[in-house]
Amino acid sequence: MIKKILLFTLYFISVSILAESYYTLDSLSNKLKSLKGKDKVLLLIDISEKYRNSSFEDCFKYANEAINLSDKIGDLKLKAKAIKSLGVSFYLYGDYNKALDYFKKSANLFKKVNDTLEQANCLSNIGLVYEEWSDYYKAEKYYKKALKLKELTGDKESIAKTLINLGNINYYRLNYKAALDYYYRAKILFSKNNDLNGVGQCLNNIAVIYIQWNKPSKALDNLKQAVELYKKSGNDYELSKVYTNIAELYNKTYGDYDNAELYYKKSLELKEKLNDRQGMAMVYNDLGALYGKIGKYKKSEEYINKSLKLYNDLDSKMGKVMVEFNKGALYFNLNKLKKAEEHFLNSLKEAKDIGFTEYISNSQEQLMNVYAKRGDYDNFKKYYSSFILSKDSIVEKINKAKIDEIEARYKAEENFNKAEKLKKEKELVLHQLDKYKKLMTGAAGTLVVIFLITALILWRKKDKEIF
Repeated sequence: MIKKILLFTLYFISVSILAESYYTLDSLSNKLKSLKGKDKVLLLIDISEKYRNSSFEDCFKYANEAINLSDKIGDLKLKAKAIKSLGVSFYLYGDYNKALDYFKKSANLFKKVNDTLEQANCLSNIGLVYEEWSDYYKAEKYYKKALKLKELTGDKESIAKTLINLGNINYYRLNYKAALDYYYRAKILFSKNNDLNGVGQCLNNIAVIYIQWNKPSKALDNLKQAVELYKKSGNDYELSKVYTNIAELYNKTYGDYDNAELYYKKSLELKEKLNDRQGMAMVYNDLGALYGKIGKYKKSEEYINKSLKLYNDLDSKMGKVMVEFNKGALYFNLNKLKKAEEHFLNSLKEAKDIGFTEYISNSQEQLMNVYAKRGDYDNFKKYYSSFILSKDSIVEKINKAKIDEIEARYKAEENFNKAEKLKKEKELVLHQLDKYKKLMTGAAGTLVVIFLITALILWRKKDKEIF
């Protein structure tokens, strides 16, 4: 559940992915003919980003034009922006090697032109690529570099996004206390900026901690709040991820498979619309596991194979671990124990290679079940011991998290911020009243006369009404 349930903070997704542009691509292409220099480069980047969801060939073509033109006019900052944009496109397409190359180039260019914030954003994107490859050490290293630079700029929103990614890295390592601390710090910054999407991300990730802490109702409440925020902001990209998380909760915690299927399909519909291949692979895998669990084995195999194909294209090690595990579960349900053993062993080996703790434990548990069913008690005892040790380790880390303590601390800070806001609003009102009071004092004589005349008129009207 770890990888699937978390949201990733993407610093580089442009608004064009999340909402329909006012202009059509045709009208933008026509507009391009009348532009020169910097304006033309900016429009080329915009068109390239709009093609991300429909034609990668055109997306690549326009981005390259932007890079070449910015080179020709000698604008390093624009060139860095165009290169970074192309890095984003390769990331979303799933070519992480090329994405990494473009992010490194753009980071160096932004450093040359002293754009600290954009340099930091590129470093964050590099961290995100390493996170996809499950190289958490390098991912954390780049996120921390990015955070230092962002703190120099004082950009609250950007700092908050890096805090989320650092929270995610700690979550993967089962450092729940550190993860929750990062998420709450981010939530406070987003709230100060009235950033609906940012608060939604934090609500989602805090829900994850509640799931691990066995508080599903609190988790579901956080996730549903996130859904409402993303609907308001029109952010289908993040909304699709929260739908997946709700489906996970219904599936694995409540055992409500109808609702689980409903939310997986809601998520998949949005991911296909956005051409989010990483997300599609994940939901195919989830649906495959769900169908295997409820006895729809043909459907299960179909979706797991769809997932595997995409994960192979994306070279996602973590994805392959999950697919191998689900294939093992499918064969176990079909009582094909030899094949089940083979896939669980593959999942275990690959999970150990990348330090994917949750699936090390899951695979050990399932291997234990396979050997118990086959009557192979030597192997059963071997995996039983490993499974118990890993479970004890997870429980110990959760118990050390002191989640309630962190929650209370940040709730207090949130309340303090609200009180400060109200205090400022009150001070503003008092200032205005004082201003009006001075004006009124200056016009006191006039007001008294007006008041007496008005009172006399009203008295006469009243007198006439009575008689």
